[in-house]
Formats: sequence, structure tokens, C-alpha cells
Amino acid sequence: MGVPIGICVGVLILCLSGCSRNGGFTNPFALAQGNRSDRVPSGSPAQQVAQLEQWRRDSELEVKQLRQSVAGLTEKNQTMLTQIANAQRHAQLQDQHLKSVGDRLASTTSELAQTQLQKQGSSKNAASLNELNQEKERQLASARQSVQKLQQQIKESTERLQTVQSQLAQSESQAQSAQQSVEHLTASNRQRGGATIRSNQNLQLITLPTDKATIERDGNVIRIRLLAESFFNPQTAQIQDGEIGALEQLGKKLARAYPNQRIGLEGHANPVQDSEGVWRNGHHLSSAQAMAIYEFFLTRSVFRSDQMFIVGHGSNRPVYSSATAPGRRGNDRVEIVIYPDSVGSPSP
Repeated sequence: MGVPIGICVGVLILCLSGCSRNGGFTNPFALAQGNRSDRVPSGSPAQQVAQLEQWRRDSELEVKQLRQSVAGLTEKNQTMLTQIANAQRHAQLQDQHLKSVGDRLASTTSELAQTQLQKQGSSKNAASLNELNQEKERQLASARQSVQKLQQQIKESTERLQTVQSQLAQSESQAQSAQQSVEHLTASNRQRGGATIRSNQNLQLITLPTDKATIERDGNVIRIRLLAESFFNPQTAQIQDGEIGALEQLGKKLARAYPNQRIGLEGHANPVQDSEGVWRNGHHLSSAQAMAIYEFFLTRSVFRSDQMFIVGHGSNRPVYSSATAPGRRGNDRVEIVIYPDSVGSPSP
């Protein structure tokens, strides 16, 4: 097989470039004595044959060396071509990688631009929300000031109301006391059903038959105190079934001790808020409980109707502070008041 023309040309170029003094390659065609084709053998025929034979061997050696050089150059050229191909593939890969990096950079740049736009929008929204929040805070501060003013007004109105209620309670108490005094004085100077009312200043304290009632002297009168929770069903004027016997014994002993005295049945009560509106007010409930004791004594012939009268004070005359539950329970009561006025037996 012949050597390709391209390779021969490359070898020729390399050979020519290797003629420099620093090169390690010597041009085989550059002979000291010129071109062998111009030489003519000399001497005898045998010498000429020997010279030609020597020239042939030299030429074959040179050809062999040239072929070896061509083979080396061919291998070197193939290696260089392989390296060039590898470099081209590497360059292609680098181009592809560079293109991918460029695409990612463009995508990242686009995303960054969108993010910046969103950030700008968020900043605007945050600024708007901040302004709205500041406006709400101003409104809230104004509302708080209004509430404080209203609370102060309510406090002042409550104080005025409490003062008026206190004055009203005092006025009602004074009016009731005056009314009772009028009734007592009137009763002292009149006859009811033929009975003459006389004053008895020698009322004596007695021992009660039950520990659920208390007795005490209050000026010229004697008060027997019955706690509502001990004798009535809660928030009613109904006497507890279990206390009927004790109440009857109490009435009979009072009748024996004070047979002809004027008897006042005074109720004191303050309905709770969950009584479902049965009682309009404390006077209503206290009057009903006093009336229940009146009816009880009357039906059992303990006292006569002309001896007894009822009064409903409601919550106007507490004996304890109403700020505590025990105090409120102690204030809910019916008092049997024994007056010094005695009522004589009705005339036949």
C-alpha cells in the first residue's frame, strides 16, 4: 500500500523544518557530495559494482530509515489527530456546559427580576398595611378615650344613683317609722271590736322552745327573730313542713306569755335575681312571708286578728352587711314584735 499524499506532504514539511541546527532531524536528501543520481562510479568494473552495491545498500538503509521516520510521524500525526478530536469534543462539551450555564443564568436573572418585583409589591403592601395599622391604632386610642369618658360618666351616675337610693331608703324608713308610730298612737286611743288597747310596760323576756329563733329586748318592745331560711322554702312564702310543729309550739308559748299584747309581724326580704320574677320587689316577698305567719297564728288560734298587724320592709332594714352571702341570709327574716300595748278581750 502506498503512503497517503497528505502524510508525505506533512513528512516533507517536517523534514524541511528539521534542517535547523537545533533540530534533531537530518535531511537524508541533503548529501555532502550532491545528489547520488549525479554521481558516476569510477575504477574497474568490479570496483564500480562494489560502489553501486554499496550505494544500493546505503539507499535501502536510508529508505528504511525514512520509512521508520514516516511511520513514527504517522503515529505521531494520528496521536495529534486523536488529541485534536478529543480537544474538539472537550470544546463541544465546554460549549454545551457554557450554554447550560448561560440558560441557568438567564433563568436566574428572570427569577431575580420577578422576585424583586414581588418584593417591591410586598414592600408596598407592607407600607399600606402599616398605614392601615397606624390608622386603626389611632381609632383604638380614640375609642379608649371615649370608653374612659363613658366609664367616668357611668361611675358618676352610679354614685349619684347610690346617693339617691340611700336617701330614698332613709326616707322610706322614716316614713314607715312615722306611719307605725301613727298607727300605734291611733290604736292606743281607739277601740276595735269592743276591745280597749292599753299600755303594758312590764313585758318580760321568755325562753323560746326552739333554737331556730332568737328573742331580744328593743326599747319598749320585744323582738323574736325567725330566719327565713329556717322556716320558709327558698324564695317563697311557704312554711317548711318540718317546721310547722316548732312554729306552733313557739306561737303557743308566746300566747301564754303575752296573751293580750299588740303583735306586729314584720317581714324583711330581698329576692334573688334568679327567682324568675315571682316577686316584684323585696316588699312584696317580705309582706307575703309576714302574712304567712299571720295566717298560721290566726288559723291555730294563737293570737286574735285584732291583736296582729303585718308590715313588709323589704331590704330597707338590714341587720348585717349585704356584701356577703351569710349577711344576706341573716337579713332575710320575719320578726314577731311584742308591743307594750295590750288589747283587751272583745266585749260580748
